[in-house]
Amino acid sequence: MLERVVEQVLSKIDIVDVVSMYVPLKKVGVNFRALCPFHQERTPSFYVSPAKQIFHCFGCGVGGNAIHFVMRMENLTFTEALKVLAEKAKIDVDFTQAQSSRDKALAKQKEELISLHHDCLEYFQRQLYLRENIDAARYVLKRGIKKETAKQFGLGYCPYNNNLYEMLSRKYSKEIIDKSGIFIERNGKNYCRFEGRLIFPIFDTMGRVIGFGGRIIDDSQTPKYMNSPDTLIFSKSKILYGLNIAKSSKEKDFVIVEGYMDVISLHQEGIDNVVGVLGTALTQDHSFLLRRYKNEVVLCLDSDQAGKNATFRTADILYQSGLMVKVMELENAKDPDEFIKKFGKDAFLLKKQNAMFVIDFKVKQISSNYDLSKSDQKFKFIKEYFEKILMPITNEVERQEYVRKLSQLAQIDEEVILKEFTKSENIKLKRLESIQHFREVQQKSNLSEEERIKKNDIDLLSIYVEWANKSESIKNSVTEDDFCTEDIKMLFSSIKNLINEGMELTYSMLLTFVNDEKILSELTSFSSKGFETEEAAKKAIDELKTNNNKMLWLKREMLEAQKRGDNEKVLRLQTQIRRIKDRKEGI
Repeated sequence: MLERVVEQVLSKIDIVDVVSMYVPLKKVGVNFRALCPFHQERTPSFYVSPAKQIFHCFGCGVGGNAIHFVMRMENLTFTEALKVLAEKAKIDVDFTQAQSSRDKALAKQKEELISLHHDCLEYFQRQLYLRENIDAARYVLKRGIKKETAKQFGLGYCPYNNNLYEMLSRKYSKEIIDKSGIFIERNGKNYCRFEGRLIFPIFDTMGRVIGFGGRIIDDSQTPKYMNSPDTLIFSKSKILYGLNIAKSSKEKDFVIVEGYMDVISLHQEGIDNVVGVLGTALTQDHSFLLRRYKNEVVLCLDSDQAGKNATFRTADILYQSGLMVKVMELENAKDPDEFIKKFGKDAFLLKKQNAMFVIDFKVKQISSNYDLSKSDQKFKFIKEYFEKILMPITNEVERQEYVRKLSQLAQIDEEVILKEFTKSENIKLKRLESIQHFREVQQKSNLSEEERIKKNDIDLLSIYVEWANKSESIKNSVTEDDFCTEDIKMLFSSIKNLINEGMELTYSMLLTFVNDEKILSELTSFSSKGFETEEAAKKAIDELKTNNNKMLWLKREMLEAQKRGDNEKVLRLQTQIRRIKDRKEGI
C-alpha cells in the first residue's frame, strides 16, 4: 500500500538533512531559511520547518514535503523520489507495488527513452569508424583526441541520409521516437537533427546516455554546435557534461569549463575533475548538482569579454549556493582546450593553483574600470562595489573583510562605508518588502468568490490534520459537510479514513495526497501560522465553519435555484442560511 510506504519513509528521514544536500540552510528561530532553489531571489524567502517536516517559499509559493522537494530538484516522478529517499534511509521497499498508475506510465516512457538513446549511441559509435565516414575520424585526429579518449567519452558520428529512424521504428513507437527530440520532420520525412555532425553523448550521473551534442566537421552549416532539446529525461539546465566521470575524481574541487572540447582535452591530460555547461548559462540547478559531490569549484571560462561576463554571473550563482568559488584566468589562449594544447598540463595546473577567490576576482575586475583619483569615478565605483560585492555576501565576517578592502581602495573610513551600506541595504529591503506586500494584497483582493471558499476549506483541512491525532474533540468536530469544494471534501474523507484506521498522519504525510500545486502551496503557507493551543485551534475551526464563505456559497446556490425555478431548493437553502446567521449571532 502506497500510504504505508510513504509513512515508513517520511518517518525515517529529516527534511532538514534532505534540503541541506542541495541548499545551504541557516537556522532562524525554530525554522531554517535559505535562498529559494526554485526561483531567482536576493532576499531569502524559502523556509523549512523541522517540526512539520515541510518546506514553503513565500516568494514563488512552492511548498511540500521531502518527497516533493526531491521531485523538483531531481526532475523525478513521485515514486522515483520516494525510492531515492528510501535508499537514503536504508529502507528496503518493493516499489512495484507502491507505484501509482501515472508514475508507472511515466517510468515506462523514461525507460524506453533511455533504451532508445543507448541504441542511437551504439549506432553513432559504429559510424565513426566506418571507411565511408573517414572525414569524421580525420576531424577527431585533427582536434588532437586520442582513440582511447574518444571511446571513454563515447564519441560518434551521424552521417547524412542515414536509416536511423527506420531502424528505431522496428523497436519503438512513433510517440517515443518523437519524444526523444533526436529527429526533425521536414516534408513528411524524419531527419536526425545531428546529421553531418560529430556526436558527443551526454550522460547522467548514473552513466546513462540521456541526450546528445553535435558539432559540424566542416564549415558548411550553422550553428557550429547543437544539443538535444529538453525531454522527459534530459534538461540542459540540470546536466553537466563529464560529471559522470568527474564525480569520481579524488580532487577536492571541480573545474568548470564551457565546451565539450574543453572537458575532453583536459581529461585527456589527466585532469579528471573537469565538467562543462552545455551551451547554456550555469543555473542554480547546476550548483545544487555540484554540491552533492564537492564543496569547492574553480571557474575556467573563455577569456573573451563574453566569457568574463559569464564568469561574473556564474560566480554569484555558485557562491550564493554555498560553494567555495575560485576563478582562474588564462592568457594567450581563447579557451582551456587551446591553452592546454599550447602550454601543457603543468602550466594549466599552475594557473589553477593561483586561482583567485571569487570576491577578490570581482574586486579586481570592477576596480580596473575606474580611475579612483577622480571623485565622480570613485562614487560610481563605490556604488557598483555595494551592488556587486557587498550585497551578495551573506556571511558577516566576509562582508566585514570586504568593507575593509573598500576602505583601503577608496580611502574612506570603514564606519562611514558601513553606515552608508546599511542605509542603502535597508532601503532596498523595504522596497522588496513593499513589493511583496503589494503582491500579497493584490492576490487576496483578486480572489474570486469560489477561490475564497476553496482557501477557507484548505485552512480548515490544515488545522484538522495538525490536531486530529492530538485532540479527540477536534477529530470529531469536523465532518465532510463542513467543506464546500468537492476536491477538498474528497481529500478530507481519505485522510479521515486513514486516521480512523489508526495511521499517525503527520502534516508532512498529508501533503502526499495532494496533486494540485495551488492546494499544496496554500497548505504549506497556512501551516506556517500554526496554532499553539487546542483552544486556539478549536476557535479557528469554529470561525472557518461558520464564516461568510459558507453563506456566500449557499447564496450562490440559491440564486442558481431561483433561475431554474426550483422553489423547494430555494426554501431549503434559505433555512440553512438563517441557521448560520443565528449561530453567528449566538441565538
